[in-house]
Amino acid sequence: MTMLTTQSNSEFTTARQRAFMEEWLSAFTGKESGLLSFEEVKDSLHLYDSTYKGLQEIELDKIIGSTGRYRDFTRTFLPKNNITEDRWRRVDAVAHGQGFPPIEVYQIGEAYFVRDGNHRVSVARMHSAKTIEAYVIEYRTLIAIEKDDTMDDILLKAERADFFKNTKLNEIRPDQQIILTEPGRYRQIEQHIAFHKYLKEREFNQEISNEEAVASWYDTVYTPIVKMLREKEVLKQFPRRTEADLYAWLMLHRSALEEEMEALGFIPAEDVLEGIRMDGATNPITRLISYFNYQLSRPNIPLKVERAKFLADTKLDELRPSHSIDFTESGCYQLVREHIAVHKYLKEIETNSEMSSEAAAVSWYDTVYTPIINLIRERNLLTYFPNNSEADLYLWLVSHRAALEEAKQTMGQVTDDDLVKDLEEQSRSSSWTRWLPFFRQKLDLQSLLSR
Repeated sequence: MTMLTTQSNSEFTTARQRAFMEEWLSAFTGKESGLLSFEEVKDSLHLYDSTYKGLQEIELDKIIGSTGRYRDFTRTFLPKNNITEDRWRRVDAVAHGQGFPPIEVYQIGEAYFVRDGNHRVSVARMHSAKTIEAYVIEYRTLIAIEKDDTMDDILLKAERADFFKNTKLNEIRPDQQIILTEPGRYRQIEQHIAFHKYLKEREFNQEISNEEAVASWYDTVYTPIVKMLREKEVLKQFPRRTEADLYAWLMLHRSALEEEMEALGFIPAEDVLEGIRMDGATNPITRLISYFNYQLSRPNIPLKVERAKFLADTKLDELRPSHSIDFTESGCYQLVREHIAVHKYLKEIETNSEMSSEAAAVSWYDTVYTPIINLIRERNLLTYFPNNSEADLYLWLVSHRAALEEAKQTMGQVTDDDLVKDLEEQSRSSSWTRWLPFFRQKLDLQSLLSR
């Protein structure tokens, strides 16, 4: 049995001190300090076929993992505990004498994993050796594994390879630059593409190929969002991330927000950006500013959702693209829906025929909404209400006319001048929106829209 020496004791103590410093620095820098598990890497890359390559001289710094002792050593093979002190010191004593036999390793890409000989590698590195003899068994892979790779790096490489194998995006759009830095994100994007394919097939009422779905997703979903991120220079706040990372984060934030607000598909990406900036900011001042911006913008999101749903239902964006329907208070779009519903009912009675919802919306816009908007513009009424929109004033005028006519029992006798004078008086008092609850109770839409 090899005797333990004073020299081996001193060298083991030095190795333990270096291991402590390496782990301590790792905690501050975030740099991986542990060895990789061969079995985990092998399973992640789905490796099965191996080839014996015989005895070779291999570089010690390319050994990045082990089959069984990977928890006992740092990334540079320094001992992390005293459990194997005796074994380490005996190997060290042998190294000072006749040397030790070759180790056994598995090779994956450019990296090696110890099958047998962890202590020999540790002692060799402690003695500043550059190479070591090893019997090599190679597992072939198309994924380039390098000596500085962490487990996350390897998982990402495997996921990226699977992503392009499944989507063929690198062939369909060769100039794509989708690089992600967090494991699991490539699968998330594959799910986005699958959902996009489902929506497109529903839209066209026919099946589309995977290649068509991938191209459509890249051109109409991914690229516009990346363009927006570039225009807003969001990546400057995330120097270690990529555009694809921000796309994935944006989709996650928007999905959570849409679920919370029950507004699937109606929240624009721009409205989620402050939340992403806030989550990613490292500077405390920047984080505080982003927090306040997010809190200020968040209350506006429900109103934008109401508008998006209203326009999706009425299709006025397509049928009357120059429309000016943009309210500043929640609840107004629902009132206008009621206007259109009653207008539809009255037109169907008048024509004695059924009218589609889209046709009713267009008719209401042309014969009810637009004439009042023209009046608002002619009288320059917005100057009295700088914080409101033309649509706000439309709703105020038609609602206030109905309320006045009911109060005075003078149906059809309230003039435009009367309404303008009332508007001017309202401009000197509180917000016009204090009338909305009253209008909701008192408004007789049938008498209003039959005028």
